[in-house]
Amino acid sequence: MENKKIQLAYLDEKVILTMIITALLGLVITGFKYKNYEHCFDFHIKAKANFYRTDEPIHFETDALYAKEFQWDFGDNENSETNISSVVHAYNLPGEYTVALTINGTCTEYKTIYITRAPKLENPLLLPRFICPQQAEVGKAITFQDTTPGAHSWEWRFGETAVIDATASTASYVYKTPGLKTISLVLNNDPKQLGVCKVYVNDKTVAPSRSNARVPRSSGPSFVIVPAKPQAPPLEEQNHPQPAVTEPPKPQGVTISKQDLESKLRGVVNNYLTAENFSQYFCNNLNVPVSLNGTEITFTQFCTKLSSIRNDKKIKQLNVQQIKSSENNCLIGLNVSLKMKQGFLGIF
Repeated sequence: MENKKIQLAYLDEKVILTMIITALLGLVITGFKYKNYEHCFDFHIKAKANFYRTDEPIHFETDALYAKEFQWDFGDNENSETNISSVVHAYNLPGEYTVALTINGTCTEYKTIYITRAPKLENPLLLPRFICPQQAEVGKAITFQDTTPGAHSWEWRFGETAVIDATASTASYVYKTPGLKTISLVLNNDPKQLGVCKVYVNDKTVAPSRSNARVPRSSGPSFVIVPAKPQAPPLEEQNHPQPAVTEPPKPQGVTISKQDLESKLRGVVNNYLTAENFSQYFCNNLNVPVSLNGTEITFTQFCTKLSSIRNDKKIKQLNVQQIKSSENNCLIGLNVSLKMKQGFLGIF
């Protein structure tokens, strides 16, 4: 009986070795996950505004001061990526919007706001009239100028913070971060006299290096070249009025909706459209800047990247914001947010 009991309690050495190896692998995997795990601390989104109405600026901020990257989604197909904890945005249409903030690319918080339609002003003179450039560049000064008759005080906010940035009729500002910015101007300390515009800020451009080569000086004599034919017409022709030379009309951009543009870009992904198919929208300038997930490239380069995906089913989200010229309706820039499905990282 004693020998039989001892055999029941005995464990094979291979079984023991397998259990030890399994335990060690479990510890290694747990340690790896713990090392790469980033704990999401509680943080909140705060919205501040005089009125939550269309075309009026709203200041969003968060108490996640420890974060380094802030990705804002305003719920109206507009996004902003900053390295500061606040941002300013204005909505074009009334409705309910869910604002999402993702910090450091991992933790997300949401806030719902309700926007009503701003009442029409009976006196159109109350509306600010100011010059608002459509594009700017990080690190370079951009100038705004108000031309409203009767204005005697100004409050400029240039979209990076909620504070008043300038108090003169003409103001300059240097942006520190790229992306779409909402500029607001309040006249005469009256919230009713509010104007809003949007500016797309491009990232810094790299200046071309200057060549150190010196141009050798000519040791020969100097010559004056006398043309064989006079440059000015004869006096008889000068006395007769010449027909006025009319400049050719400037090209006008063709309007395309957000949905149609995104659909055509998917056609580039599937390789049945190319950059040349978009010439009519860009007035034949296919080198306009495109901000792709915060990186600035040209539209031609953007189409090349899209065509390398080869199948739009790999795309999780494609969100395109158009920047147009008020003079000729030409597209002068795009702000693109592109997210790939899990397992299809591609080149993005």
